[in-house]
Amino acid sequence: MPLTGNLPTSIPARSRSLGYEIMRWAERYIVQPDGEHAGRPWSFSPEQLRFLVWLYAIDDNGRWVYRTAALRRAKGWGKTPLLAAIAIIEFIGPARFSHWAQQGEPCYTCGGGAGKKPHSGPEKHPIAKRVPLPLVQIAATSLDQTANTRDMIRGMLAESPAEREFRLDIGKGIIQFKDGRPGRIEPVTSSSRGLEGARPTFARPRQRSFCRGRPMPICCLR
Repeated sequence: MPLTGNLPTSIPARSRSLGYEIMRWAERYIVQPDGEHAGRPWSFSPEQLRFLVWLYAIDDNGRWVYRTAALRRAKGWGKTPLLAAIAIIEFIGPARFSHWAQQGEPCYTCGGGAGKKPHSGPEKHPIAKRVPLPLVQIAATSLDQTANTRDMIRGMLAESPAEREFRLDIGKGIIQFKDGRPGRIEPVTSSSRGLEGARPTFARPRQRSFCRGRPMPICCLR
């Protein structure tokens, strides 16, 4: 039986989470990194998706419902692929609330999961946007301990629509844009002095935690 921890028993409405649009974005832009389905469009498992839609849940003001999250599962559950996918989403995906849809504006919620349709009606539907200056950090005690996650991220991006459309350089330790635009996914050590002055938009520390907001020692920032 799937473990749900302290997640609510329900799932948020499509109008109260960016996760549904993020799911479709990920299926379009990143690929399965290994196994018999390597190279095919990426898809989340039902439990991964449940975690995702709550991680990106928003309230009536467009603010995050949760600013921190921790994921604990047995080995082989798929924590590393999920983290890799979220790191890519935070780097180049629609990971932030922008505004509430105006009448006639293309809206993912109105499309009901089948793409965007013109918004209509009085209900407020969220419009997502990319992070303006993305700095995604994968932290561990040593850089060697970030290798599995970095390799998974590269596998999801190699020969993917995301690599081509966003012109990504994935061949180095740092994943960045080929044209020199600011923004990157980088491995760091949790004791590095460089962390003191950095302003990460999303980070994963040694624990399988995710968080956003003010810099905190063991949280991820968004």
